[in-house]
Amino acid sequence: MLARASSGLNLCHENAAEVFEQRPELDFIQVHPEHIIQEKGGVYSSQLNELRHHYNITLHGFGLSIGSTAPLDKDYLLVVRQLLREHPEAVFSDHVSWSSVSHHHFHDLIPLIQTEETLDYMVERVSEAQDIIGAQILLENISSYMRFKQSELSEIEFINELTRRSGCFVLLDVNNIWANAMNFQEDPLQVLSQLRPDSVRGYHLAGCTLETKSAGDVYIDYHGEAVHEPVWELYRQSLEMFGAWPTLLEWENNVPPLSRTLEEVEKISQCLLPYTQGETQ
Repeated sequence: MLARASSGLNLCHENAAEVFEQRPELDFIQVHPEHIIQEKGGVYSSQLNELRHHYNITLHGFGLSIGSTAPLDKDYLLVVRQLLREHPEAVFSDHVSWSSVSHHHFHDLIPLIQTEETLDYMVERVSEAQDIIGAQILLENISSYMRFKQSELSEIEFINELTRRSGCFVLLDVNNIWANAMNFQEDPLQVLSQLRPDSVRGYHLAGCTLETKSAGDVYIDYHGEAVHEPVWELYRQSLEMFGAWPTLLEWENNVPPLSRTLEEVEKISQCLLPYTQGETQ
């Protein structure tokens, strides 16, 4: 398994060539199973295949659509199971959301109506997925720009019950906690403090973009700029509350030269430094 206090970088089409050529020192890279399934030959496919055997990896999906009404894609999950067997250090994560209808996948992650009925359904779906891949899943909290009047539970209440009843864990996206809190005029630290302390097993950090819409300013989870300073502070507070876990930097739009992205990864390493003493693999 990965070292708990480890830092990594998301591998995407925009940075794969530079990572392939430079082979920077990274604790791990994040790979999307969808890319492995979809890529049939070509430069990116060969780079992806070599890099995933050169580095420790984590697997992060965006197509499972675990909150949808369609049956789970078992063929996809069997690919994940095989990848986990090939990479014993890896874990598989996806999102607390849905993103497909009739096998048509969106580019967005849609929030759930957070009711007891939805919770029962999600527990069943997560349990089924975990049985297929033979491992516990990490589920990421998403950025959302609307809330449903029908919801009976807050996002954190819903996630707490989901992890408790299904045995899955949380991939804590710190930026999404902060951006949602800003957009809905909440205290991000107060939101974060409601999360079950033993449920977190990883972190994501990314930059969100402030845009002006007809209803006012809103932070969009675009992954197109550096991590905001308040998010770094919230990450440091997260480490105090939930402990050190593998932390990934996501920068997938407006991607700068690799040297700039690695500066952000180094910031993660510096935040994790106090937690590395005495750590075992």
